[in-house]
Amino acid sequence: SLTYDDSVSARRVIELLDEPSGDCTEFADLFTTLARAAGLPARTVIGMAYSNDPDPALAFHAWNQVQINGVWEAVDPTWNQRRVDATHWPLPSSERRAMLLLTGQMDVQLQVVSTDYDWPSAVPGG
Repeated sequence: SLTYDDSVSARRVIELLDEPSGDCTEFADLFTTLARAAGLPARTVIGMAYSNDPDPALAFHAWNQVQINGVWEAVDPTWNQRRVDATHWPLPSSERRAMLLLTGQMDVQLQVVSTDYDWPSAVPGG
C-alpha cells in the first residue's frame, strides 16, 4: 500500500518497502514489478493525463499496460482505474518524437480505436 506524495524524490521499487510513498511513477513502477512477479507481461507508460484536481489541466503522468489473454490493457494504479480512458495520452517511446510533441513542433493526432457505453448506468433511473 502506497501513500501518494508528489514531494518525495524518485526512488527504486525496493526502497518503497521502507518508505511506502511516492508519486505516479512509484505507483506505476511498483505495479509493473508486481505484475511481472505474478507472471504477467507489464510495462510502465509515461504520458499526459487530464486531471481536474485541484485545477483542470493536462499533466505528466505514469500508468501501466498489462497483457491479459494476449491483449495489452491500460490500467492506472495511482488513480485506481482498472481501465484508463481518453484522459490518458501516452508520449511516443522515441525521446526525439516526445520532445517534438512537447515543444509544439509535432501535431497531435487522435484516433478512436473503440468505444464502450453502459446504457443502464448512463441514464438516471435507467
